[in-house]
Amino acid sequence: MTPAAEPVALLSELVSFRTDRADGDERALAVRLAELLEQRGPDEVVLGDVARADGHRPASWVYARFGQPRLLVNAHLDTVPPNADWSSDPFVPRIEGDRFYALGAADTKGAIAAILTALDDARPVDTGILFSGDEEFSSVVMRAFVGGPHRAGLERAIVCEPTNLTVGVRHRGFTAFEVGMTGPGGHSSQADTLPAPIATLARVAVALDDWGRARREEGPLGFPGMCLNLARLDGGVAFNVVPAAGRLLVSLRPPPGADTHAILAELEALVGAVAPEATFERLRDNAPFATRDLGAFEPLLGAAARAPIDLGFWTEAAMLGASGIDAVVLGPGNITQAHAPDEWVSIAELHRARELFRAVFQARG
Repeated sequence: MTPAAEPVALLSELVSFRTDRADGDERALAVRLAELLEQRGPDEVVLGDVARADGHRPASWVYARFGQPRLLVNAHLDTVPPNADWSSDPFVPRIEGDRFYALGAADTKGAIAAILTALDDARPVDTGILFSGDEEFSSVVMRAFVGGPHRAGLERAIVCEPTNLTVGVRHRGFTAFEVGMTGPGGHSSQADTLPAPIATLARVAVALDDWGRARREEGPLGFPGMCLNLARLDGGVAFNVVPAAGRLLVSLRPPPGADTHAILAELEALVGAVAPEATFERLRDNAPFATRDLGAFEPLLGAAARAPIDLGFWTEAAMLGASGIDAVVLGPGNITQAHAPDEWVSIAELHRARELFRAVFQARG
């Protein structure tokens, strides 16, 4: 064991690593986190990378094993790019009163600092610690993790996101698809005889909107509707040119318990009925999430497990749940700070997070 580190000091170091997809380097922080985990006496530390489908710089992760893990504690090490309206350097910590300002302070490097400093006081048994990249973009690391060897034996997981240390147990999924149309295009004087991609896609859009409106009362208590969103309809180059192509971008957020695969199949069939010549490309298929057995987390989280909340945002807990690992979502900070300029986390809450994770690790010890 190293001497106990102060979470604010450790967080100050973590936020100095830029880990957004635009200009960051997840690998550099993962290497440092591997060193910090090694200092805390696990049985194994594994550092790795996962290729992204678009050929961008690989995503990185580090995993520490204590015993034969049945519990996973996870926080993501990446951030979104800094918002343009920051009032100070987002990678240089700024402390004002009880607030620690920096990009990633709440989402979720504050949780990483709390976890690491809690390990100074309690060595867990049969626990895995995963600090994962690419959560903010395509979740390639978590997809690789649930399909890899470290998934074996895991029964439960605590996924860190900013919830003000309350326990999140349900959230919607997030699904997106694009409908495409092509044609020969041509001079607008031929509009009566040429295929009209934009008009056809507009009819598809109305059919999809009708589908969403018809389901606005469906879903469990607290999650009515599918939140179907017609996000974009575009194509064409000028008023006197019949477009050669058009595209319609659609998203929806199915409620907990919904079968996203079945919903996408239904919507693809609906598109085919309106426009048989259209293409249908699935862009995202992130399942909804619901904790299955909250009582099993009470020995770890105590009273917090008896006051759960629903979440308004998607998390990778859904991917763990789909793989058979029951999960809850919990961490310091507030989601209203995440992705916003001048992101901050309460220092008092950061210390409470350290105490909470210490109790989790002692319960496993």
